[in-house]
Amino acid sequence: MRIAIIGGTGLLGSNLLKLYSKYDVKSFSREQSYNIDKFKNFTIDFRYLEDELIKYFMDWKPDVIVNTVAIVNLQRCEDNYIEALEINCNVAKSVSIIARKYSSYFIHISTDHYFNDDKKFHSELDEVILLNNYAKTKYQAEKDILQIYNKSLIVRTNIIGFRRRTAKSFFEWLLDALENQEHIELYSNFYTSPISVNQLGNILLKCYEKKLYGIYNISAKEVINKYEFGIKTAKKFGYKTTNIDCVELNNLDNIIKRALTLGLDVLKIKNDLGIEMPTIDDVINSLYLEYGENNE
Repeated sequence: MRIAIIGGTGLLGSNLLKLYSKYDVKSFSREQSYNIDKFKNFTIDFRYLEDELIKYFMDWKPDVIVNTVAIVNLQRCEDNYIEALEINCNVAKSVSIIARKYSSYFIHISTDHYFNDDKKFHSELDEVILLNNYAKTKYQAEKDILQIYNKSLIVRTNIIGFRRRTAKSFFEWLLDALENQEHIELYSNFYTSPISVNQLGNILLKCYEKKLYGIYNISAKEVINKYEFGIKTAKKFGYKTTNIDCVELNNLDNIIKRALTLGLDVLKIKNDLGIEMPTIDDVINSLYLEYGENNE
């Protein structure tokens, strides 16, 4: 199986490149990075994305294309809407056009930043609430992709894992802070359904086998706030919890409005794949095992 990953140096792309190493996998990125295999990563000019990809795909037609490219920094999206629209939406549209041209199975990684209400779980049919430019551009990408290429899988998720770069992921920051016994504050009113990048990567292959199309929530089957997640992580990794403070995120005090109730209902993916989605403990255990493997 040939797998093309668009954006191979980020959190998800770099991990998928490693996870899918037994397949014929290649990534296409703006740059090389020490956190990935440089012999499997090809640098391309995203200003001419379609032409650049065609040069490779003419002789190497991918069965699966996974788009992981995104600006996830909310402040950066607010500061430059045009840039956010280009990266979060227009790049995804271009990749979907290429996927259609080569009849490849297209997986677009979307977001869960669409909900800010009293509900704990949100299905794929629930009304979205677009509070910032990040959410607006990601949602526009979803709509445009499904109009361009109906054999696309839109994945709403909340990934967590190890980036292995200078800029740390949330989980790497959390572990470093716990290990160094730093004082940290975690939100009690910011709810998500996180899933480890490796768990997500394995489920994406099952989606390809079943040829699932349309919008799917792929995440843990439980919802947890950031504070409780931090406490669970500390206990699993053997760190003290006394330096973790519980605080609330108040949208009224922030220039950037954030969706706070991002919990996802995974009944659709569970039924269509016939598998159980992970619990929060399963997710943390997965990360614990991965951490041990990388530090042996």
